[in-house]
Amino acid sequence: MTVNIEALICSLEKPWQAIRDAGIITYKTPPQGTQCDPYLTLEMKKEGLFLTFDNDANKSLSEIVLKLKTEKKDWVFPNELPSPLQQNMSRRWVHETFGDPDKSNPPKVVLKMEIGWIERFTVEDFHIPLTMCVYYDMGEMVEAVTFLPTSRLRW
Repeated sequence: MTVNIEALICSLEKPWQAIRDAGIITYKTPPQGTQCDPYLTLEMKKEGLFLTFDNDANKSLSEIVLKLKTEKKDWVFPNELPSPLQQNMSRRWVHETFGDPDKSNPPKVVLKMEIGWIERFTVEDFHIPLTMCVYYDMGEMVEAVTFLPTSRLRW
C-alpha cells in the first residue's frame, strides 16, 4: 500500500477518523497508546511512516516521520515524496534546496550510538505554519524527515 505523503502532510491537525474516512490512511488499526500517554502512535513500517496523534477525543494528527533509511540494507522508501524531497539527499543538497536551517544540532556520540546532524527548517505554502526537521546519519545523508505544525515545536 502506498500513501499520498503530500495529502498526509495537509492532514496535520485533522482527526484520525477524518484522515481514515478520506482514504489517506487505509490501516484499520487505530493509533495505540495508554490512557496516561499524551500521544498515540501508529507505526506503518512497510510504508516507512511513523505517525503521532493527540490522545484526546479527536485524536488529531500531530507529527509525521518519513523514514527514508532503515536497518534493512536494500530498503527503499515506497511512497512518492512531495517535491522537492528525494529518496537520497545529502546535507549539502538540503542546504542548496531549502537554504540555511533555522536551527541545528551538530553530530555526537552518546553511549556508543552515533547521532548525525539534526536541522530544522520552516516550510512555506501550507494550510498551517509547518516545520520540517531533517535527521542525518554520520555520513551527512538524510535518514528521516519529520513534519509537524510549528505551534507544536519543541526544540
